[in-house]
Formats: sequence, structure tokens, C-alpha cells
Amino acid sequence: MLPPHAYAVTSRPWYLLTLALVGAAVLFAIDLSSNGFTTALTKETGALEISTALLYAYTAMVWLWTRTGDIWRRDWQVAAIMLLMMGRELDLDKRLTSVGMLKSNLYLTNMAQPVERVFGVLVILFVATVAFRLIVRNGPELLSGVRYRASWAWNIIAAIGLAIVSKSIDGLDRKLAPFGVIVSDHTNLLLGIVEEVLEFGIPVMFLVATISSIDLSAAARGRKPAAASAL
Repeated sequence: MLPPHAYAVTSRPWYLLTLALVGAAVLFAIDLSSNGFTTALTKETGALEISTALLYAYTAMVWLWTRTGDIWRRDWQVAAIMLLMMGRELDLDKRLTSVGMLKSNLYLTNMAQPVERVFGVLVILFVATVAFRLIVRNGPELLSGVRYRASWAWNIIAAIGLAIVSKSIDGLDRKLAPFGVIVSDHTNLLLGIVEEVLEFGIPVMFLVATISSIDLSAAARGRKPAAASAL
């Protein structure tokens, strides 16, 4: 049996997840009381969008806080992808330049200033570097975690699944229009809310994976918790 003081250092800090969910619930309650059950809930300034973006940043901070400096240097791309997803949630790829960074017009036409093109290229190169490092360095680790049924790995798989489902119902009315299917405004509102809730679940799963992968043995030995894996 562990000595009394060991329970504290070997228990995972699930209160960090509780704090995140409580904070999101407060934002949602404020938005709901102010605007009611309307399309405002799914707008960029709505509680769901803001909570999702903040949760990505929060997850990145939790990852950094529960990892050692050696892991920071080796797997900084894990925190970076969280911050990039936060930026995408806030539509920074569209707001930081006059033409969206993901649009070819920024690079192949004169619609934007040269400095914007250079900035866009640098951002894309950074995103490509993060993606490459995630695939090469963390991909095999994720597959190994799935094979051995590690909780953190399956939470990441769940996050990917939520991303796929949410993307499939994004703009469903537009996708069904060519087939003569008309989606009512009420159904469209509900689909929009479902989409945002699913998107909110993505960083929640990442946060759960981050907490689940903390190396408890390191904490039990009196060291700063590292990680059972890079994630």
C-alpha cells in the first residue's frame, strides 16, 4: 500500500478537466441567458466557439505544465498543434491576411501585399513542420498506444472521430441542396449546434489524453510528472 502522501503525487490531476468544463459551462450559461437558444450560440463570438478555442490553449498549457523540459524540446509539436487548432477555431488563417492563408489567391495573384505572401508561406511551412513531426515522431507512438489499448491513445482516436463527424455535417444544407433536399432553418440550427458541440469535444478528448498520459511513476519518485508518452 502506498504511504498517505503518495496518493497525492500519484493521482492524475483530473481537477484540471473539471475546471475546464466548469468554465465552459459558465460561458455557455451566460450566452444562453443573454441570447437564448438562437444561431448566436454557433457564431464565432458564441460561447461554444470561444470555449473550444480557449480549451485548445488550455490543453497546450496543461501539456507544458505536466511535461519536463526534455519532452518540450523533443515533442514541442504536440503543444504547437493545439495552438494552431485554436487559431483555426478563431479563423486567424482568414483574419491575419487580406486573403485567406489557405487560398491560392494569396500566393498566385496580386490581391495581397508581398509581405502577406511571405507571412503566409512561413505559416504554411511551420504547419507542415508540425504535421511532419507529429507523423514521424508521434505517429508510431500513437499506433503503439492503440495496439496496447492505452487510454490516452484511444482518446486521441476519439478526437479524430469527432473531427470527421463534425466536418461531415458542416454546411449539410449546402451539401444536400444539389440533391433537392431542403433543410429547415430549425434543423439547420440544431445541426449547427451539434457540430459545435462535437468540435468542443475534440479539445476535451485531447485534454483527457494529456492528463491520462502523465507518468505517475515519476511523480511518485518526487520528480515533476513527465509523460507516459509524448502525448
